[in-house]
Amino acid sequence: MLAALLATTAFAQNARADSGILKIGVLSTLTGPGATWGLAIDGGARIAAKEINDRGGLNVGGRKLQIEIVAYDDQYKAANAVTAINRLIDRDGVRFILGPIASVSLSAIKPVTEARKVFLLPNSWSPTVFQDAQYVFRISSTTREFLPKSVEWLKQAKPSIKRVATLAPNDETGWTSQKVQKEVYTQAGYTVTAAEFFERQQTDFRALLTKILATNPDAIELDTVPPATAGLVVRQAREAGFTGAFTKFGGFDVAEIVRTAGAENAEGIVGVLLADPNSDVWGRLKTAYATYQKNEPSDFVILFYDAARILFAGIEKAGTVDDPDKVKAAIEGLSPFAGSLGALKWGGKENYGVNHQLYTPVFLTEIKGGQGHVIKKIETA
Repeated sequence: MLAALLATTAFAQNARADSGILKIGVLSTLTGPGATWGLAIDGGARIAAKEINDRGGLNVGGRKLQIEIVAYDDQYKAANAVTAINRLIDRDGVRFILGPIASVSLSAIKPVTEARKVFLLPNSWSPTVFQDAQYVFRISSTTREFLPKSVEWLKQAKPSIKRVATLAPNDETGWTSQKVQKEVYTQAGYTVTAAEFFERQQTDFRALLTKILATNPDAIELDTVPPATAGLVVRQAREAGFTGAFTKFGGFDVAEIVRTAGAENAEGIVGVLLADPNSDVWGRLKTAYATYQKNEPSDFVILFYDAARILFAGIEKAGTVDDPDKVKAAIEGLSPFAGSLGALKWGGKENYGVNHQLYTPVFLTEIKGGQGHVIKKIETA
């Protein structure tokens, strides 16, 4: 009971924002192969914060608070995440954090954030994301939610594909996602010819591709390979003579893949986006994003823009930043929530034991002429 009292007291002391400023943390990969995702999280959060600030601030129990975003780069490394979370909590006084996306980072910081009743809104696909967690809200659908319908579409649209090889990063994110990929593809009647892993800093895939291509796949599933790295794999596979298909049902980014693979090599790749690149909201947020970042925005901008909006709405509904359990209940009650591209709903109790999984639509997208073209919208709820 004493520990709980201390955690709640610390929450109140640090999150009360006596200065009229409420700090919101961003913890993600801002440099390296996964930077396209992390920068998008930061950009989406800043856009949502500016909207709140421009209207006069967040209305918390009749008091207007200005939002300040405080961002840290974990570089997909657990040790960096631990250092960052301690700084966010103890130095910056942050009690609400968007991210991380790296499963290794989430696993490393969750014991700290749960003990201190700090909120995390991650996009980690780890199966243990909700284990021993009350203040974690996963803010997008994962492979578990959208892959079955994606593979079902693939089977109908491209019946010549019967043999699939999969490639994923050699860490918790990759292990988790590839396990689901193998299960779903196998259940759909495909032969999984290879299931390989690589190190995140790797750039030369020739030896690994030689091993994969020796299994004669009709398609290579790029899974959670960071988009820029995925483009390198595609280019090197084409150089090695592979003429088959590529799919990427996890972490798709058209601009980054085309940039590193080349438009010709990337032609025909099908992946899953978490937002429609042809939508009005994408265009609006793309313009706003350019204020904060120089790269082309990924779908994570919309994803975490909406995540920030949910968080802000929950805090306003609770009317406090001092009572974490009241804020938690308020966020749980925001279902359905009017997202940028449709209704967002909390669920997941049957699969995860708690309704802290946000079900978001996904968009099957094909690269044509260096651009992404939406094929189909898939509802995951």
